Amino acid sequence: MLVNGPQNSCLGTKVLGIRGTTYVLSVQEDGNYDLAVLSGEATVGDALETPGSQSSTDILSLYPTLNPVIGFGASSWGSNSSGRALGEAAGLILGDASVFVPLSQNLGSTLLYSYSTASSNFDGAWGASTELGYKWFNPDDRSISSLLIGYDGWDGSGCFHSQVAVGGQWQKDRWQFGVTGGIPLDQCANNLGFAIGQVGIPVADLGDQSITLSLSPYVLHGTGDSYGGGRVGLNVPVGDQVILSAYGQYDKLLDTVVGGQVSYRFATNGGFVNDPNLRAKTPESPTPWQAGEFNTGRATQVALNQDRGHAFSQPTSEETTISSTNLNNLISNADALIRLKAGEEATFSPDGTLLSQQMMSKERFSQLIIETMSGQNLLPESHVINLIYQQLYGLPDRTLLAILGSDWLIEARTPYPRLRGANNLVVPDNKLSKKEKKEDKDNQDDQDNQEPKEEPKKEDKQQTEPKQISNDNKEPETSETQSQSTSTSTSTSNL
Repeated sequence: MLVNGPQNSCLGTKVLGIRGTTYVLSVQEDGNYDLAVLSGEATVGDALETPGSQSSTDILSLYPTLNPVIGFGASSWGSNSSGRALGEAAGLILGDASVFVPLSQNLGSTLLYSYSTASSNFDGAWGASTELGYKWFNPDDRSISSLLIGYDGWDGSGCFHSQVAVGGQWQKDRWQFGVTGGIPLDQCANNLGFAIGQVGIPVADLGDQSITLSLSPYVLHGTGDSYGGGRVGLNVPVGDQVILSAYGQYDKLLDTVVGGQVSYRFATNGGFVNDPNLRAKTPESPTPWQAGEFNTGRATQVALNQDRGHAFSQPTSEETTISSTNLNNLISNADALIRLKAGEEATFSPDGTLLSQQMMSKERFSQLIIETMSGQNLLPESHVINLIYQQLYGLPDRTLLAILGSDWLIEARTPYPRLRGANNLVVPDNKLSKKEKKEDKDNQDDQDNQEPKEEPKKEDKQQTEPKQISNDNKEPETSETQSQSTSTSTSTSNL
């Protein structure tokens, strides 16, 4: 049985007291008790603090939450359309900034957020994006789902582009399956609508995250036609703060396009995760013996303002009076009080007598997590248990990280994988200009056939001068003709 919360319980004739504890309690066939502590501390003794004296805490307030995140970085992309050098046909190098803001979080497993970015090359090209997204964790299969709707606007070619972006993604065991679409809102001649699918494959683990290879077929619509293509991407997380990404794609409109991004992100409140369970538990009325240097299992009496000097002394039985509401901190018989810290396991007889106590092995700790927490909603202490496991045994495997919500806390604050702002692609000018030239020529021919020819105007004088120059160039031919005519006339006269 997995237990968490402030409720004390009985262990035979003893009382099991807890302080911020998550533990597993089981009964063996012979009637003995097994007590394993996953987080916090458990105490077993004859008399402990009664639950009524404990301060009531709303368990919902103990779930970890995500803090706002600010990011900076750089991105670039380039195309070699029509055989030009990469980046010559189209491309940008941009500086990026981003802000992630959690708007609503519930039970440590749902998140409503906003994510906004801005980018510029500081030479006329700039872009911005904003999106509203919702993510949730399903404990039954440990999957993470995402939905978003966003807006992108950018200007890099003299025409302001804008589009609506929609997308969705499903992730399990770090495999990702998603689809994203972009619908142009502007009237720019070089805009592109698109629909892209994505399969993300975890190829190698880096700490508690994975390098992800993405394969993405897509369809582009621009210049009145549709074009199919494919994209290959690689996402490399370097710790919690740095993300490196690169991609390459090919289709018959844009030809080859390559791009990449490096970003550095940091939280605004000291850490990406705000976990109330990690805060120091401070008593309402601190007393000296509750400090770490005095909390040795024996009560200590401090004598102050006495003529014989300041000294510490152990109280006698006559001097010791223990309040029933503070027994947990003032038990004078250390041998009657058994303490179990996180990672420890003990066996008790049916009447509560300690039979054995030892540290749990890595395999035992992992087994308890899988047996008691798999398929269950995340606990407020799940994040703490993950940190305790890392401290005792090193990094958990993927299964444990998913059960304890580590994958969820990372994925929830990670931006949805899509191109934003000025990183969105457009039709290259050299592809667009050929189409425009053809349309302009056809329009001009139709206009010439419909309209009557007009006499040249005075302002067309410069256009007629080349004709005169052309006639002057033909003067030698004219003179020769005149000479032939004169010769013929002379011959006729002689006859």
